[in-house]
Amino acid sequence: MNPLLLTLHLLGSSSFAYAIYYDVYVLDLPEHIHSRRESFGGQAKYLTFLNMCLQFIFFTLCILADFSGKKSKLKRIKDVVFASAAFPIGVFVAVIFWGLYALDRELIFPQKLDGHFPDWLNHLMHTTVLPLQLGELYLASHVYPGRMLGGCLNSVLTVGYLVWLNVIFYYGGFWVYPVFKVLSATMRPVFMMVCMAMGFAFYILGEKLNDLIWENKKNSNIVSSKASQQKKLKKQRKEH
Repeated sequence: MNPLLLTLHLLGSSSFAYAIYYDVYVLDLPEHIHSRRESFGGQAKYLTFLNMCLQFIFFTLCILADFSGKKSKLKRIKDVVFASAAFPIGVFVAVIFWGLYALDRELIFPQKLDGHFPDWLNHLMHTTVLPLQLGELYLASHVYPGRMLGGCLNSVLTVGYLVWLNVIFYYGGFWVYPVFKVLSATMRPVFMMVCMAMGFAFYILGEKLNDLIWENKKNSNIVSSKASQQKKLKKQRKEH
């Protein structure tokens, strides 16, 4: 067991658990900031909240897998969840949130939330997921599922959430995120397709980075092993 990896998993699981708890049971935004008329869908209408639940489940699964065998079913499940959901969706949340925030924060996190929404909670929701997932990618080798399985799961989750956004608009009468309010009827589907493409692109990115990192480490171990063997041979020859 890698102590550093276990620490990462404990940190990920506990931080997302606390963020979920605070968001659901402690955070109470006033009516003029969060209208009760927009309560349809509850917290589950936000991709950020769904991602926190996903990340909590993933890192908790990682902790359990840390105490199981390398070829256990938990390890295989963990790899599929990481590849198809935890890494691409986690990276997407961080990139899209801070990308829109940099462009115009009113599109994603209006200034009226300042003073009511803690900065640390904002970072637990939208920032820490990136170093946690990159740490997982670097510290743990993952066996990616076939593109058909991994790609399909990723696409189903992405499309499913976009459909959910439209269901909320149809029945609740509002768009979850301000960016959809400023887009025209023709630009909304374009933006949604861009989001779908980004989701799949991050899936491919995770796969390529995993192969690159662990192929390099494998080659480095082979080189180190050969160098060690050569040293032993030289030492044996000197002794003889």
